[in-house]
Amino acid sequence: MKHGHVNTVGNISLTTSTIRTDQNEVSFFNVILSTIIAHCEAYMYISVMDPTLVDTEDIDILITETEKLIDRRSPEAQPLTEKIMELAIADGSLRHLAQAKYILAFYSCLVANDYDKAIALCEEILETLNEKEIRDILYKIYMTLGNAYHLKGEVFSAEQSYMKGLKLLQNQPELTPRQKRLLASFYYNLSLLLSSSQISISAEEYLEKAIELYQEVGDDFRLSKGYVAYATVLSRKREYHKAIDMMHKALEIDIRLNDPYSIALSKANLGIYHMSLNDYDRSMQYIAEALDFFVSNNRTYETAMVKKSLAKVYSETDQKEKALSLLLEAEVLFKELDNKQEITQVYEWLADIYEEKGDLTALKYYRKYVDSLRYFFDAEKTNALTRAKKEFETEQKEKEAEILRQKNEEVKRYVIKLEQSNDQLNQFAGVASHDLREPLRMIASYTGLLKRTMKEQMTAEQEEFMHYIVDGATRMDRMIHDLLRLAKVDANPHLQDVKLDNVVQEIRLNSEVLIKEKNAQIRADALPIITADRTMMLQLMQNIIGNGIKYNESATPTMDIKSKKKNDRLEITIADNGIGIPDHLREKAFQIFNRLPTQGEYPGSGIGLAICKKIVDSMDGTISIADNPGGGTVFTISLPERVVIG
Repeated sequence: MKHGHVNTVGNISLTTSTIRTDQNEVSFFNVILSTIIAHCEAYMYISVMDPTLVDTEDIDILITETEKLIDRRSPEAQPLTEKIMELAIADGSLRHLAQAKYILAFYSCLVANDYDKAIALCEEILETLNEKEIRDILYKIYMTLGNAYHLKGEVFSAEQSYMKGLKLLQNQPELTPRQKRLLASFYYNLSLLLSSSQISISAEEYLEKAIELYQEVGDDFRLSKGYVAYATVLSRKREYHKAIDMMHKALEIDIRLNDPYSIALSKANLGIYHMSLNDYDRSMQYIAEALDFFVSNNRTYETAMVKKSLAKVYSETDQKEKALSLLLEAEVLFKELDNKQEITQVYEWLADIYEEKGDLTALKYYRKYVDSLRYFFDAEKTNALTRAKKEFETEQKEKEAEILRQKNEEVKRYVIKLEQSNDQLNQFAGVASHDLREPLRMIASYTGLLKRTMKEQMTAEQEEFMHYIVDGATRMDRMIHDLLRLAKVDANPHLQDVKLDNVVQEIRLNSEVLIKEKNAQIRADALPIITADRTMMLQLMQNIIGNGIKYNESATPTMDIKSKKKNDRLEITIADNGIGIPDHLREKAFQIFNRLPTQGEYPGSGIGLAICKKIVDSMDGTISIADNPGGGTVFTISLPERVVIG
């Protein structure tokens, strides 16, 4: 373009001859996605509520139901919105009136596309009531205010609203799952806002935080939108095939959740990436399907965005008149929406196409384009945005420092104890690994040599004494070795997805000789997949299973392994039909070197169960022993439900 280049909200910018893709920009439908995931209580998939059945005065419940309909962009939310306002006025409560105004603002923003009304309602709530009176909905007010400014293309005002909501949540000492979901939405919206503006500050950093939180709370709907954003990151690197694969993951979730709105948005983005690969047939197919949905559902903003995208396809395929017609239609829609950001790009494209045609109308649109740019290149606003972010970060650091100062003494005490413990452990490990075991090896070795040299002169009693020496040295070496194993438990855990079924199968292979020798059986139900250190889980279960087979006088030693969820915990039980553990010894069984009074019959160092307990403790779990009704012992391992992933 003769007048210079400008980054825009979409993947699209103009040159003198054609509309082209700018790899430094995000997929321009992401701004729409930001409003889908706005509210933490709102879930997309419910039965539509019949407003004629509403006879309750419980405004809180009614608001939650209405939020769900608004998130679905359902016009059926309108009578419920009116009902909430009627109940709030009749009730006379300032809090309920604020809630009614908020829900009307939410509806105005996402369903009616009346962004100015949404902004006015939110600002009215903030001006007339103090923070304490509306604390429970304050986050959502800032989210709705940010959404409205975002959809108007007013980047600076949207960023300011999102930041206020973000600061409120980040200042909370502990967050509920719903608050975490809302915090993730603030991060996500900020990432899209900043990526689609001329000032890309921390966009990817915010996106990474959002994705991490969506995964933590198990929110597939919002996670699919994270995939869309990651597809954008890949497209910036020109990795379009990978971007398309990521978009298909998002589309797969949208289809599974039966969400036609998100399906249309995902298809629109797929159209953009296929366009980048010059695959215009597929591009036009996806974009046309998205346009049909948005037009039929009266989605003004989305229709304008898709028409702008389709105009690019026509321009790339030398169908300039069709491209011009679509851009003129998009111009009308963006004017209706008063979207400053998108109208700027439309002016740019129209100017270039008219210039190619030799039409003086190009001059009119170049002037409009230049006037629009003043909004985005206002140095004072740019500096204010950067300054606001720095001030926010400084404030956060000061508050974090204050929290650290308050806990400083307690932390210091624990650090000192931990350092002392680690030093002692390291010293012990160094000594035990060589200095302690080497004399034992020498005792065993030289006793063996002495036995061979005195073979013909030794009495039976002397031979027995030497046997005791070698046996004692060997057992001591084994005990030191096991102590080292205990010391290393949870030192450097490597967390990963662990299929417990595979762990049991590996134990069968490891214990094949013992199983055949004892004619044993290991039976296991289907076990879950958990997040854990695989080596530690193998060591834990193999110790218990091995003991159950070894300490067993049955003709067919049998191990039964089962799992279930109980009171928000995962319980894994390992039952055997062995000799059992007396009740008075169970508490001591997990202590180092405590063994059943069967040393002569069953060899061992008495440290295996101590290792088991340390492994379970490192996972914030518990391990206990009980009688098996059929004879033997039942070990119960209880772990936090958060470790279960499948």
